[in-house]
Amino acid sequence: MPPAKLVVMGRSAGAYGLKGEVKVSSFADDPELFLGAAAVYFGPDPQRAKPRRLLSMREHGGRLLMSLEGVTTREQAAETGGAWIYIRAEDMPPPADDEFYWHEVIGAEVFDAGGGRLGTVHALTETNAHDMMVVRGEGGREALIPLIEGVLLEVDTAGGKVVVDPPEGLLEAQGWE
Repeated sequence: MPPAKLVVMGRSAGAYGLKGEVKVSSFADDPELFLGAAAVYFGPDPQRAKPRRLLSMREHGGRLLMSLEGVTTREQAAETGGAWIYIRAEDMPPPADDEFYWHEVIGAEVFDAGGGRLGTVHALTETNAHDMMVVRGEGGREALIPLIEGVLLEVDTAGGKVVVDPPEGLLEAQGWE
């Protein structure tokens, strides 16, 4: 059985209190996502992340406090400090028809509205204005493309394809021909 695809959903900030609670900076829009997961994985990367069963969770001071099976002391909780926190992609609820999860498009082929291949989705990031897609083209060149209506035309997660219509001059301003 192939290993589960893990999606980063937060980062451990170490121990809270004396009874082994772990402070978590969550990336999830809805923290209840963790409670619905079969396990919560802690580690430096997805390949080395270890599953832990989440016993309980509460919010405190803008962070989550998690009680994990087998973590009962402050010292054990402190050992998780700095670890990335993952859940299995299959434990995430399905996105709405007009939405997608970022992890679903990483590696997707990116085309312009005329069908020309631009490259692949290397990353996605948030800015104060809107989300941005990092497209990596030939020779390692990269372009930031805003994920806004009129620019993002199509996302086919099953087919691994994204179609964009960048504003005139956007690619050229980033060193593209």
